[in-house]
Amino acid sequence: MEVTASRRKVYLAFITLAFLAGPIDQSVSSGFLIGSPLARFHSLALASLLAAVLLVIVAAIRRERIPNRAEWTALLVLMLPQWCFVPFGPNSSSFSALHLGWGTALLLSLAAPLWLGLLGATNQIEVEVPRSTIAAAIIGIGAICLTLPLAATALGWGQVPALLLNALLGVAIVASWTFARPRLSDSPLVSTTAAYLAVSSLGYLAFAAIYERDAWGGLNFRISWATLLPYVAVLIISWCLWFWLLQRLSLGAFSMRMMATCAATLLLGLLSFGVGQWRMDAAFVISCIAVAVALRVTPAEEQPVSLGLRIS
Repeated sequence: MEVTASRRKVYLAFITLAFLAGPIDQSVSSGFLIGSPLARFHSLALASLLAAVLLVIVAAIRRERIPNRAEWTALLVLMLPQWCFVPFGPNSSSFSALHLGWGTALLLSLAAPLWLGLLGATNQIEVEVPRSTIAAAIIGIGAICLTLPLAATALGWGQVPALLLNALLGVAIVASWTFARPRLSDSPLVSTTAAYLAVSSLGYLAFAAIYERDAWGGLNFRISWATLLPYVAVLIISWCLWFWLLQRLSLGAFSMRMMATCAATLLLGLLSFGVGQWRMDAAFVISCIAVAVALRVTPAEEQPVSLGLRIS
């Protein structure tokens, strides 16, 4: 397949998002949350609101329209499954029996292409994921497993309900992408991202009211701009790239973002510790190949009609 200038731009955006969502976000967000005098959800709500306000100003300068009703619905559908993850996450004290180890949670997030293929195979969505993408995802997940300690992926029988619940939420997140993409295909990028971050801030405030009620009495807004502004910048750029790629990538390639994020994190590990650790070296090479295979598929090639299939 010939790589055109527009495809090169998509590849560059995909790689940039992988680094922003991986090692850069880990570094910047940890510095912001550790240094913030506010509790976690309060801090995230403040950062998301500030990012939304800045994007609204940019959208006004660019004279972008406000998202319409269908676009707002798509944004809410994107939000709902992610909000459902919060009570079962490591930062929540509720439903502790349904918490998974970080390694298992990572593998489930890497399985997004498999959930997409499952939805396509059962005719729940009108997208047929190529077998090459599914095979690349399976091989890539196996490679990432090489770098994970056994304790991080260990599961007991008591965690089977948690595993099933997290897998179902992963399927719901993938389904939300397929619902939102056609409705956001013509949406203005900046104002859509601003709306998403504004709704995110409301969600964080709701979780703050639930999980951080004790912190409401003594709120301290003396946050260091040196840690807040870099995090807000990462938020703005990451989510703008996220929505831009959702409109231009095949869903199979879009679902490989977590694999690309792992590859970016592994690359920094190789640069820090050098090559010679065969598990990390193999995981990096195989995950890069898996992502490259998925990126070769265009949105047009993912439609059922192009694969000789017919939607009944």
